[in-house]
Amino acid sequence: NFLQQWHKLENPVTIITPTSGHEAALIRYATVSLEHYQRRQATLGQNLKKLLALPIIPTTIDCFDISHKQGHAMVGACVRFTNGHPDKPFFRHFHIKTVHQNNDYASLIEVIKRRYKHAHDLPDLILIDGGKGQLSSVMPHIPPQVAVASLAKREETLFSRHFPEGKKLDIQSFAGQTLIALRDYTHHFAISFHRATERKKQVLS
Repeated sequence: NFLQQWHKLENPVTIITPTSGHEAALIRYATVSLEHYQRRQATLGQNLKKLLALPIIPTTIDCFDISHKQGHAMVGACVRFTNGHPDKPFFRHFHIKTVHQNNDYASLIEVIKRRYKHAHDLPDLILIDGGKGQLSSVMPHIPPQVAVASLAKREETLFSRHFPEGKKLDIQSFAGQTLIALRDYTHHFAISFHRATERKKQVLS
């Protein structure tokens, strides 16, 4: 009834559950895949704790990225994952206000300071889209009780307090795939906001 009303269909909608043939095989495959994903999801926090040598199991992870075009229309973005899933009420966009040149390090510092003006909103883990330099620049501005790491794109190398020289990420592991997905998700979120900002400036000019 819902499908019929939603799509304004004249004919009734019939739902068929196949018990044999190709369609039934697809349903069985989807069910097995979902069960396998749920088992992996249940162990994600423990695997991230082990991977990053954390004192606690991280349930909330914030990821930061900076986007600009040769220093113009500089913006920042923060995406939060809770238990491995995007937590959109905690997503944030930032127009860079204090940096007027191409400086990702200073821009990250500004965004992180603005994001955590209130201590009650801190995550368990902060992930930076970048490498050793980005991590070093933000670490003095992150409370010591919050774990922090950065993930460099070129070779998917992870940097943290425990791995100052970097650790190659196992991209076949579910924990590794989750960190890459979070980093890439944040990157696209930042780029989308940057492009929207550029278009708005062009219209106003």
